[in-house]
Amino acid sequence: KQVVSTQSTGVKEILITNVNITSTSGRERVSVYLRFYLAMCDPSSWKLYSAIRSNQLVVQLLEKFSTTFYSNLISGGILNTLQHLLQKNVSRSEPVLSTSQLRLLSDLVMLIFKKSNFDESIWLAMWLSVFSTPSVISRLKPGHMTQLTEYTLTALMSLSANTDKIASTCSKEQILFLLLNSVHLLYQALKGGMVIKYPTIITTFYTLLQPAGNTVSPKAAHWHPLLGMCDTAVSPQLTNSLQLLTIQIRLLHSQLFKKFFFQDLLEAEFSTSSKILGATRVVSWKQLFSGKCESRLLLHVSTVCSLYNVVIKTFHLYKTDILMSLCCFPDFLSSLWKLVYTEHSQSSRTLARNMATEETADPFVPLLLLFCSCFGQYFVVLSDSEIYEQEQPFSLKQLGTIGDFVNSMLFNIIWNHYDELKNASVLERVTTCHGLLILLHERDERKRYTATKFWTPKDASPAAIIAELKAGKGRAHKITDFIPWVLPNKKKLEYLQGLIKQEKALKRSEDRRGMECKTILIKIHRRRLFEDGFQHMKSIPDDVLKHHVKIMFVNELGLDEVGIDQDGVLKEFLEETIRHALNPSFGLFSVTEENKWLYPSPLSKVHYEHLDLFHYVGRIIAKAVYEGIVIDISFAPFFIRQLLHNKNALFSYLDELPSLDSELHKNLMFIKSYQGDIHDLGLTFSVDEQEFGKVVTEELMPGGSFTPVSSTNKISYIHQIAHYKMYTQIHKQTKAFCAGFRGIINDDWLRMFSLPELQKLISGDCSSIDLTDLKKNVRYLGGYHGNHRVILWFWDITLNEFTEQEKSALLKFVTSCSRPPLMGFSSMSPPFSIRAVDESEEATDMTPGQALRSSFKSFMGLQQGSSSGNCRLPNIFNMFQPVEVTCVSE
Repeated sequence: KQVVSTQSTGVKEILITNVNITSTSGRERVSVYLRFYLAMCDPSSWKLYSAIRSNQLVVQLLEKFSTTFYSNLISGGILNTLQHLLQKNVSRSEPVLSTSQLRLLSDLVMLIFKKSNFDESIWLAMWLSVFSTPSVISRLKPGHMTQLTEYTLTALMSLSANTDKIASTCSKEQILFLLLNSVHLLYQALKGGMVIKYPTIITTFYTLLQPAGNTVSPKAAHWHPLLGMCDTAVSPQLTNSLQLLTIQIRLLHSQLFKKFFFQDLLEAEFSTSSKILGATRVVSWKQLFSGKCESRLLLHVSTVCSLYNVVIKTFHLYKTDILMSLCCFPDFLSSLWKLVYTEHSQSSRTLARNMATEETADPFVPLLLLFCSCFGQYFVVLSDSEIYEQEQPFSLKQLGTIGDFVNSMLFNIIWNHYDELKNASVLERVTTCHGLLILLHERDERKRYTATKFWTPKDASPAAIIAELKAGKGRAHKITDFIPWVLPNKKKLEYLQGLIKQEKALKRSEDRRGMECKTILIKIHRRRLFEDGFQHMKSIPDDVLKHHVKIMFVNELGLDEVGIDQDGVLKEFLEETIRHALNPSFGLFSVTEENKWLYPSPLSKVHYEHLDLFHYVGRIIAKAVYEGIVIDISFAPFFIRQLLHNKNALFSYLDELPSLDSELHKNLMFIKSYQGDIHDLGLTFSVDEQEFGKVVTEELMPGGSFTPVSSTNKISYIHQIAHYKMYTQIHKQTKAFCAGFRGIINDDWLRMFSLPELQKLISGDCSSIDLTDLKKNVRYLGGYHGNHRVILWFWDITLNEFTEQEKSALLKFVTSCSRPPLMGFSSMSPPFSIRAVDESEEATDMTPGQALRSSFKSFMGLQQGSSSGNCRLPNIFNMFQPVEVTCVSE
């Protein structure tokens, strides 16, 4: 009786306080106290107990004593003591508590679990103290981890009932630890076969993720190894528990969790007569999470998708792993899309309205966002064979349906709800869907799977968009930023030319007002054309270079070349400079094996100022575009797309690798499908390169030379190889080129063009040459007119007898480019002209038509085995672009 009446003050005196566990004596004291607590709370563990078991009075007294001792331990703060010990242990780089001491701690925690009698206040205290320690579940004894599953339901119910109190009491880092421990607890229960209903659990996880997710920001001050840049500083506890915490995060996309959360979706049957979805009215988030939505399946899947959307936002450093794991779950993507796009779902216009609403959410919105995130990540790693031949995971028709749905929805959001994009959450949703749409559109541009004009929404009016662009309306500019393919390329080119003309007119008006005289005169020696141009222009600011530039050539004798410059000399200078710089033998650029596309040479550093040279070449090509000069070159898509840096987020360089190195692509595909032990190949995350006779090893990631390629990371390896070959090793050269180009051509102007359209902007159209259009826009000089016999012969020969090769040669002869102008021949300035000249000497052995025809073919290298006789050849003048044709007599 005297023992049972022991007051709590006596217990408080024997609590572990101010113990230095880093010292040997302190650790020994901890062991003694922990054993004492266990013994006092559990008399059945005493050796004496077996001898007194028959004495009921003594047993009752001991049980009452242990209950009183346990209660006084709890009220005296034993949980805080355990938290202190655990956190001290994980705050150091090396654990200070021994394995036996950790087992004693684990025994005491389990004893508290057993004796709690489901007391919610004790469970709450456990969450706030013990479970707020990083990876505490992982530190329990293996046997205890199994026993713990019996208490999982109670623990999670207690957690759900007190989420608000926990969120307001704990630090954001403690909440993160607590969340991951609860995830681990649930995983252990599922692993043990426990049947758990998940709606409450989802709400709990969702609520706990919010504080951690709200700290994540690219502009934050701290780097967090789990969250990235965030407002929360990293504690020593987290640093020393990082590996265990990472394992807990991976549990979120484990097979058990995916089956637990998405089994209902995968087992659902979708049919046109199915009532499974119920009504599609808009519901609030409170209704969604409280279970008041009319469809059980829609409610469950929507809440789970909401949870995973927050998971990938919070743990964005693990986003790729989480999304790829979901995509590899059998039938996950197809089932999710069926639920989004079922007949009972809403039109893209209705969904657009609800996507643009912040507080009221359509239950389909979380589904669509998770689908776009997952499929966008998965689409990057799909090869052309998987998409176009195997048609996995969607058929080509379904790909078109997905693209059309997302494209129409985004257009409606931007065009009809533009003001709502100022809201961060709405813009984030739009950006998520936009990532998938870009991938679908770019793959279609590279290899078609849709019809012509497929990507122009039915509701879109190009004329209205262009009108608002000219008026400076925000929504029109947002359209060109996000979905520029809505506008036909011709409309965008007209708009661009209008912007350039407007800028030129403004600069001319400044010159006329005497504000500044920025006409530039540059003397160029023909023998040193590239070198002189580089030295003169590198000191000229970009804004000045946009003004009128006059080029004066100096001949081999050192004399100025006399002539009338109508911008033809500038054109000649630009063309010759570009031709010299892009010649692979010069060393700045290389060509691809298959298509002979140009891209920066990885060995360009053979030139001392190679980055300055790339900057110069970028400016020269941009100046040509600015002046409307088409250059006859073709850049590699993986290079020129860097000018469209805002559209490179999820681009897969593996798709373009065959154009650079088909053999390497073949080898990487072999690795991707290799079924044996990939360790036998002896690969690491590194690349050996030949540089000027030496072998240089480049790591694809930090420590890559010591990181072996395995079956789990081989997909990452092949994509990193492709990324290195087509981006990393030429990144500095590309960056310099793009900086020079954007100095002349405004970056905002480039955003409205897709990759093929940008190629056409620089290099012209590769389509067949329409000489009928050339005939309509010709100017006759020197007495010629449309009905003159020579002119009739000229058009009869060129229109009816010239092959495509001969037409290209004619065009190159006239304009120095074999490709037609982007806006047609009506846009040529000055216009194409044919000037009459006197016949110097008439050929005697040919008819007049034959003489004219032979003259053209001979001059352009198209006549084989014959000469043009004595007929004067046609001439071309680079400053006017007229063709001088002999006026042949009858």
